[in-house]
Amino acid sequence: VSEAGSLTGARPKFRQIQMDLLKLAGLYYATDELIQDATALAAEAERAFIEEFNFVFDDLVVNGSGAAQPLGILKSAALVTVPKEANQAAASIVAENIVKMWARLAQGSESTAVWLINKNCLPQLIQMNITIGVCGQLVYMQPGSIAGVPSGTLFGRPVVVAEQCSTLGTVGDILLFDPQQYLWIEKGGIQAASSIHVQFLTDEMVYRWIVRVNGQPWWNLPETPYKGSDSVSPYVALATR
Repeated sequence: VSEAGSLTGARPKFRQIQMDLLKLAGLYYATDELIQDATALAAEAERAFIEEFNFVFDDLVVNGSGAAQPLGILKSAALVTVPKEANQAAASIVAENIVKMWARLAQGSESTAVWLINKNCLPQLIQMNITIGVCGQLVYMQPGSIAGVPSGTLFGRPVVVAEQCSTLGTVGDILLFDPQQYLWIEKGGIQAASSIHVQFLTDEMVYRWIVRVNGQPWWNLPETPYKGSDSVSPYVALATR
């Protein structure tokens, strides 16, 4: 703006996000005999259901359809899917895939993104290399050697094994994902209750767990960089091979 020049205002547009809380429930029946014979049953059942709820939450973040359940990153319109390489073998992951996935990650997510993989992708990552002359350089950085813990890094970001990822060779087997760009709401935590009255005539105790949650990616579409043509996103997948 020149000296004494007029300022021009902008009117940015904001997208409204509305999420209604959805209910996830678990129900468990235990006979009176079982309760008497297994004194820690109630505590063990609660631990198991909480673990299973957390498993379901993780699955919804990855695979949720958005219909009466949270919207997962694989079903999001903001997902960027990197094509496979020409003549790439079926059910494989090559170094070029990893490089191109990293290049499509949104700027600002480089320090917070994680790699999510199905465990059957590990052999591909451990043996993956970039050819340099007649030799090669390993791409997947393990902490130590094969004798050490298998979890490692790619481009400095942790590689996390997740059962919720697709099997090797299909979309979702390896994901580059920024958890800070996923919106998750929860109200009241997991609520537990029990009753002897529901199944009174069969002498059973009924245990119930309920939690109200919802979630969806913050981004609704990939972004085209200011200078460049390849769209970027905090959610990047590899196409079917």
